[in-house]
Amino acid sequence: MPVREMTELIQNGLERAVELMAVAAHNSFRFGDRNTIKLVSLATEDMVEIAEFCYSLGDMSPLAARDGRFLMELVKEPCALILIGDRRKSDFNYNCGACGYRTCAELNKAEAIESLTARGPSCQFKNINLNIAVNAAASMAWRLGLHCRVFSTLAFAAFALNKMEGVDLAACVAVSTAKNDPFFNRHQYWTAEHWDEIFKKEFPTFTRGFIGAVEDE
Repeated sequence: MPVREMTELIQNGLERAVELMAVAAHNSFRFGDRNTIKLVSLATEDMVEIAEFCYSLGDMSPLAARDGRFLMELVKEPCALILIGDRRKSDFNYNCGACGYRTCAELNKAEAIESLTARGPSCQFKNINLNIAVNAAASMAWRLGLHCRVFSTLAFAAFALNKMEGVDLAACVAVSTAKNDPFFNRHQYWTAEHWDEIFKKEFPTFTRGFIGAVEDE
């Protein structure tokens, strides 16, 4: 058996880990036993496109711009981005009213509202199921020793760029095999100008702290 270098082992291990994360998300508990999520692993060129899109939203969403800058650095070392999505309409027939409509039928007949982050209105249990799947994928990544973080910003950018068809809601899990955990200190991607002139206006109750933004007591 030929000697295999660490670089090759890590890259192959990352690809295998992504597959196991997909299995964990696929098999996670769901209300009504309805496995309707979709899941894709995005290529590096897709991640670069997402990063550029997020950065372009600086005036609208400072957090998205920060995470766009972060993603451009993340792709310099082995990493992966898993996108998980689902439809907004209910197939549960719970008629619980959590969505704001009296019945699931009323929700499903409602006109879809387009937004940057998702299409709504959406079934509460679809959102819960989606988050269960995302957390299952992230938990598997942690068990496998990967650096990991769940993102909404990168997910809504992927959603806006149609990286996954046939979904109305999306979330994503980013993983990395970098030498140091890249998800620990993302506030380094704020410049002083961004912080003073943009973030304070958007989030006046927060201050810059040890790991980014912490609520001011």
